[in-house]
Amino acid sequence: MEEMTEAEDTLVRSLALLVSLGKVLLQKAKDEAAESLESFLPYKITTMFGLITGGTTLFKNIGVTKKSEAEELWKKSYHREEVREQVDALFELEIEWDSFLEHVDQGLLASNEQVLPQRTTESLSSDTALIDARSGKNLGAKQALLEARSVQVLVVSFSVLEGAHIWLEQTGCKFPMLLDQKRNLYRSFGLVSSYSKVMKFGCLLTYSEYGAVDRGFPEMPSRLLEDLYQMGGDFLIDETGKVILHHPCKTPLDRPSVEDILKAADSTS
Repeated sequence: MEEMTEAEDTLVRSLALLVSLGKVLLQKAKDEAAESLESFLPYKITTMFGLITGGTTLFKNIGVTKKSEAEELWKKSYHREEVREQVDALFELEIEWDSFLEHVDQGLLASNEQVLPQRTTESLSSDTALIDARSGKNLGAKQALLEARSVQVLVVSFSVLEGAHIWLEQTGCKFPMLLDQKRNLYRSFGLVSSYSKVMKFGCLLTYSEYGAVDRGFPEMPSRLLEDLYQMGGDFLIDETGKVILHHPCKTPLDRPSVEDILKAADSTS
């Protein structure tokens, strides 16, 4: 049998390192949750974010900057028993990781009622895109297209005023922002806090791409860090108050494209 190349050997060792780290983080989380779920949430669970650092190490070791590129590499070498063993172990860890977080979420989901509104406040007098803060920067590049279709964008955040100002400054977002600190809008659109969606295994590995290119996350003073697990969404409301695009995010990275928003807007004209 042909011996593994140096690159394949590096891939095997790097995958084994990530699997080992992931297992340690998951077991620690399980043990702490078993002792007291109340003390485990919402602070002790943050140790699971350590998977991001592990993913960054993997990407750098094998010479890639994206999760998709890493997947392509191990697909090409999956015929190797050593590679296949580590890839399968990674998939098994992902299933166990996500299953644990879904279990943690059960208590949260029970206290939140999912409601799809048919009408909203009459002050939204034209096609208005309600988006949470994490979408604002991405839509900014297409602002002219949205304005040409008479789509007004309103960014919604549950942050305090100081935190909102810092975020707007760091991202360069030019859209008007509404502060919904009591999260009335979030709840009316069925947007809940979710550990399983924010800390999903694949999602954390995608965040590892930041470190792979030495790009930092937006900085925010610790006193202003609020609910990291609040999910967002994108919604388009017509001039009558009817919701014509309803997109609650499945992960923090799940966003409709500008084209999807414009298509929904055109459907009412």
